[in-house]
Amino acid sequence: MTSRRVTGARYGYFIAAVLFFVGVLAQTYIAGMAVFIDPSHWELHTTFVHLIEVLFIPLFIFGFVGQFSRLLKGAPIVLFLLIGIQYMTAEAFGSLVAAIHPVNAVVIAFVTLWMPKESWEWRNISA
Repeated sequence: MTSRRVTGARYGYFIAAVLFFVGVLAQTYIAGMAVFIDPSHWELHTTFVHLIEVLFIPLFIFGFVGQFSRLLKGAPIVLFLLIGIQYMTAEAFGSLVAAIHPVNAVVIAFVTLWMPKESWEWRNISA
């Protein structure tokens, strides 16, 4: 039987992962607003990431407390590195490196889509 602490952490991970995915979708929408509506939305795009990136911390903690697989425990670290790449490529405006920025965003979206799906499957697995 799984303890309440482990079960709570598993649900916490799932919720944080869903919030991260929704945040990535919102971030993509904001970037689209900046490209297609008004460039002033770039400021919101660069600010909004700070709201979703704080989710690394609870995801990392919940991953260990929830006794998830190595992949789910490591996923927040992967996201941290991918967001770091986003920062680096955003600063490389006008170069070929900058073109990696939207491609990396797609990778982030896939990782954040996988995390809640995979963590949901762990909800009833005994610890």
